[in-house]
Amino acid sequence: MGGSETFVTVMFWGIVGLAWVGSGVGASRGDGLQAVVMLVVALLLGGLALWLRYTQPMRYRVEQDGLVIERRVGTTRIAGRIERHAGQATLGLRLGSGGLYGYRGRFRIAAGGWANAFVTDVKRSSLITVGGRSVVLSPVDPAALVQEVVTNA
Repeated sequence: MGGSETFVTVMFWGIVGLAWVGSGVGASRGDGLQAVVMLVVALLLGGLALWLRYTQPMRYRVEQDGLVIERRVGTTRIAGRIERHAGQATLGLRLGSGGLYGYRGRFRIAAGGWANAFVTDVKRSSLITVGGRSVVLSPVDPAALVQEVVTNA
């Protein structure tokens, strides 16, 4: 993860910690409602953060019949021919996770239109087209991704 993603993740876990502490404060004061509400908030936010961590993209594999996104747990396959590499992408308006263990979901991109994003570092984002759909990735070595797309196209 890059700088802004790390900041968002650390801040989010800080909020989870504050909710946890708020639960303890409520319990120590005898305020059962505060304790329960803050505990539920901490557990829900912590659960969300853990789910996003487990589904975080770790590697990408270009194959003849599509693209495979390897996550911490499991994989996602986008079927279709990889048609082209369009260079770096700038993410805009989002409908998904925006910084907590990366950027995932549907994003408006500066080049126009919408794309599915599986990004862990926005500074290395690359836009490719898979089966007619725009996909944004953040490979460790963008030049190697370009070469792999050209080789398998």
